[in-house]
Amino acid sequence: MKYFILLASLICSAKAFAVSECTGRASDNTWVTVHINTTGATGTPESGEVIFETEENKFGYRFTKEEITQFFEYDEPANNSAIVGLAAYAEKEFPVSIKYNGPNFVDMDQKSVIEEGKTQPIKNNFIRVWKGPGHSATDQIQISNIACAVWTNI
Repeated sequence: MKYFILLASLICSAKAFAVSECTGRASDNTWVTVHINTTGATGTPESGEVIFETEENKFGYRFTKEEITQFFEYDEPANNSAIVGLAAYAEKEFPVSIKYNGPNFVDMDQKSVIEEGKTQPIKNNFIRVWKGPGHSATDQIQISNIACAVWTNI
C-alpha cells in the first residue's frame, strides 16, 4: 500500500502543461495567431506570442508572464467547448487580448476551420492585438471570427 501511495503521489505531482491558441483572419487577409503556454495545475501563464502571416512573410512578437495581467483557460471535453481569456501588454505597453467562449478546435487546423466556415462569429468573441514593432500602441487589429483550442496536460 505504501508503494501505491508513493507512486500515486509522484504521478499526481508531475508538472502539468497546457497550451491555448486562437487564430483569426483580419480584413486585409493577414492571419493572426495568439499562442499562450501555461504550466502547473492552475494553468499559470508562462509566455505567449503573436504571429502574423501574410502571403509574403511570417512575423510576430513575444510576451512574458510578467506582461500578462489576466489569463484563464478551460476546456470541457464532455461538450467539446473551450473558454480563453487574456489581457497582456507586450513590452508592458502594447495590448494583446482575447475573449473566447465556443467550440474547442483542438487537434484541428484552425485556419482551415475558419476558411471552411466551421466557425460562426460568436457575439463578444475577439482577438485584439498590437500590430507590432514600428507601430504605436493604438495601432491594432481586431478580429471577431476566431477559432481557439485548449490543449491541457501536454
